[in-house]
Amino acid sequence: MYGTHAAGYSQPPPYGYGFHQPVRPVKTSVGGLGTAVSVLLGLDVLFALLSIGALSWRASLLDTALNDPVSIDLNSADTSDSLVRAGDGLLVLTVLGTIVVFMCWFWAARNNAEIYAPGHGTMSVGWSIGGWFIPLAVWVIPCLVARDVYKGTMSGRQRKHVNSGGYITGWWWAAFVACWFVMFGVSGTNSDVRKAEGGDPHTYLEAMQTQTTTALVALPLLIVAAVLAICYVQTITRTQKLRNAEGDWYGGPGSRSWQGVTPYGEYGYGYGGPVPGGYPMPAPMPMPPPAPYPVQDAVPPQYQSTAAPTQDAIQVQDAIPIKDAVPIQDAVPVQDAVPVQDAVPVQQELSAAPTEGLVPPS
Repeated sequence: MYGTHAAGYSQPPPYGYGFHQPVRPVKTSVGGLGTAVSVLLGLDVLFALLSIGALSWRASLLDTALNDPVSIDLNSADTSDSLVRAGDGLLVLTVLGTIVVFMCWFWAARNNAEIYAPGHGTMSVGWSIGGWFIPLAVWVIPCLVARDVYKGTMSGRQRKHVNSGGYITGWWWAAFVACWFVMFGVSGTNSDVRKAEGGDPHTYLEAMQTQTTTALVALPLLIVAAVLAICYVQTITRTQKLRNAEGDWYGGPGSRSWQGVTPYGEYGYGYGGPVPGGYPMPAPMPMPPPAPYPVQDAVPPQYQSTAAPTQDAIQVQDAIPIKDAVPIQDAVPVQDAVPVQDAVPVQQELSAAPTEGLVPPS
């Protein structure tokens, strides 16, 4: 059952009292989440292009209204406004869905990166979600986590820039931050439009023109950030799927241990998860007891053969009567004992003895 270990696998550790057996970390699949994020980002790009087209049409109509208010077509203005609202609404919905799914993918990718290179990240796995909800720090923490994801995923595979977070990570995050700062400017122009509404028509048209121009700057940045995010997500997802398929996750072919590089200390991957300070080999499972032999099924009644009548058993002869036992002779009666004569007192015997004839000694 236990033989020589294959090349590239570590020897099993000793078992027994005093040896701590670590728990193997669990790998998370990123294939489906990576595809979902890429599709949602593609929809973001599509609806952003739709909004850019509608806003460009509105900008031309606003220029006409400011220069020659009489020549503007009101139906065209209403149609352009409807297209802008539709594009903005669809874009907001897809962006919200993208944020939720991206966070799930981000956490899964960071968890896998920690398994590939434990303890080498700047931020822990929990910051892949928590970093998005801290004011001001939201512009820094997710970027550090993204670099950790890239470094952990590419550890042992890239030929140079071993400690780099990847150029794709930097370009994507720069476009993302720039887009959101411009979006804040669009939000400010929206408040100006609401203030000017119902007042001077010229002032209102100028506020609308400023809003449209700012949005036409922010949306291309959003498209660039979305495209770079797709590249980042696909790069991480493809590499992690490839590592897991090659067995790099547990130390099989394609892993760093097969390339002569010890990934996590002197023990390597082994058959279990690489945990520093412990042994990666799990304890052998106890063998179950052998199953009992199956009981043979009884022969169905229709297939049973009629048994021959059994010969009557020979009757056991009655026990031979024992002859009348000879009566045991009565014991011989003990003869009556002779009565013991009463003892004669000595004094009487002396007094009764005849004194005649006795001659005293001289």
